[in-house]
Amino acid sequence: MMYLKISVLTIIGIVLTFLIPDATMNFIGYSLILTIGVCHGANDLKIYYKDNDLTFSKTIKFILRYSIVVLLGFALFFLIPDVVLTLFLILSGFHFGQEHFESYNLKSSLTSSLFYLFYGLLIIMTLIHIHHADSLEVINELTTWIKITSNETLWIVICLITGTVITGLLCLRTLTIKDVCKELFFLSLIIILFYYGNLVWGFAMYFVLWHSAPSIRTQIRHLYGHVTAKHVILYLKDSVLYWIGSIIFLAALHYFLQDKNQLFLTIIVAFLGGITFPHVFVMNTINGK
Repeated sequence: MMYLKISVLTIIGIVLTFLIPDATMNFIGYSLILTIGVCHGANDLKIYYKDNDLTFSKTIKFILRYSIVVLLGFALFFLIPDVVLTLFLILSGFHFGQEHFESYNLKSSLTSSLFYLFYGLLIIMTLIHIHHADSLEVINELTTWIKITSNETLWIVICLITGTVITGLLCLRTLTIKDVCKELFFLSLIIILFYYGNLVWGFAMYFVLWHSAPSIRTQIRHLYGHVTAKHVILYLKDSVLYWIGSIIFLAALHYFLQDKNQLFLTIIVAFLGGITFPHVFVMNTINGK
């Protein structure tokens, strides 16, 4: 039911691409990414220590370790960008795929892990290929050894489609025809959104609607047993400092880099990469995978 609601919001997002200018889409997109998107990782501390006594000492140690990993990941994006960007894409792809199919309770196996990876990377690389003029400029500005062309992203997408289909046939055999058709419809909507929206709008709508919102629901169920208005409020209260920090970060970046869009995008990618590494590790404690 949740994904059907998300589909409606995605259709609204597609319609908005014809009604609002790129500058407005970029501002809304960045705001969504750095508030709701980033904040879906705001409760990693509670998730990690859910079944243990959370002392002040454990809290400080966790925050310090988490912060170090984030800052290290951010810094390494500019020191060894080719390696870190590759790891970031692999982790993000797996994380996106795992979260999307979490409700199906697929059996943990190498095949299912590869399916999550191929599906998530297919989403990412399709967006990159459709908007190769903007996305490759950011990627090639980050990397030093590898320079990617649009022809190469096309072949990567083709390979990922092949990998997704093969692993999907092996690990989705328990799904009904209705479920498969539903997932193909969802994927089609996402691709249409990518095609008509710009790079920032497409990523923001996918990241917030299709990944962050379901992830928040999963986290609330993990923390409180089930999703209620009270539990949503509790979750938001625990996230409020993260929200404020994200808004300040966005405002500062926009103020200093408003005339340097590519550098702005590069820093956003590096920042998201930094927070992805520890967040994926913490979220795997929920799935037990």
